Amino acid sequence: MIFNPVKVSPEFRESAAASLDAAGWTDVLWLETSEDDPGQGRTAEALEAAVDRVIVAGGDGTVRAVAEALSESGTPLGIVPAGTANLLDYNLGLPRTEEPAIEVAATGTPKDIDLVKITVDGGKTQHFAVMAGAGLDAMIMDEVSSDLKKKIGTAAYFLAAGKALGRLPMSVRVKVDDHPIKHHKAMMVLIGNVGGIPPNIDLIPGAVYDDGLLDVMVASPRRLRDWLKIIGRMIIRRQRKDDALELHRGKRVEVVLKKPETYQLDGDVEGEFTRLTAEVVPGALRVVLASS
Repeated sequence: MIFNPVKVSPEFRESAAASLDAAGWTDVLWLETSEDDPGQGRTAEALEAAVDRVIVAGGDGTVRAVAEALSESGTPLGIVPAGTANLLDYNLGLPRTEEPAIEVAATGTPKDIDLVKITVDGGKTQHFAVMAGAGLDAMIMDEVSSDLKKKIGTAAYFLAAGKALGRLPMSVRVKVDDHPIKHHKAMMVLIGNVGGIPPNIDLIPGAVYDDGLLDVMVASPRRLRDWLKIIGRMIIRRQRKDDALELHRGKRVEVVLKKPETYQLDGDVEGEFTRLTAEVVPGALRVVLASS
């Protein structure tokens, strides 16, 4: 059990231990994440101990760190949501509250899903399970501080959005597989393994977690009515050809910017880039889903 002590409830360890015991799991290894180790190191410890299953309890960042470290290991991963968005949990149709999620993580059925491997500016390789993005979403996340969110709540995101809009659009080139390069003045580029966000919004329609493909969304709205059309499409889940939005699907995408911009992985800002390549890794992660 790898858990973020800052995110889980005070009763977490007690309730989790009871659920694991009831499911027949013994000799549980309890590992806390920290600022210095958000999950990768703890996962390496679990794999070295030859555990039969890893359960992660935390927010999107903790889940991504553990999922990345488990990539292609074959060890099943159970997920207990303990963050704000919990996007992988949401897209997999897992329980959204602690107790039922622990029960599914302990008793559910393993299934292989895709991960996406990215390389930034020819440097280090990372993996994500949900979405990577540059533009408006990454800038908002970069601008919003934890203290500001505590003080004014969701209004912090609107303030950050106002600042971000003043720095956009981006000059970007996008190439998917062997298709021709597309040039955009974009407000946002998203690469998705899955595409849903709460509450019931299909941000990248058609993105499926086990299809062996990644999905790319390029949004280039110019006027208020363009934004309204895009938002409307996300709500009604129907694409329009005039909404300043393009969707692509493939196995590999290359995104090249004219000047450096921040990028995010599963909701966490990771740094800046000018060239980013992403490739799908089919069936790289074994996750525990609710038994049918």
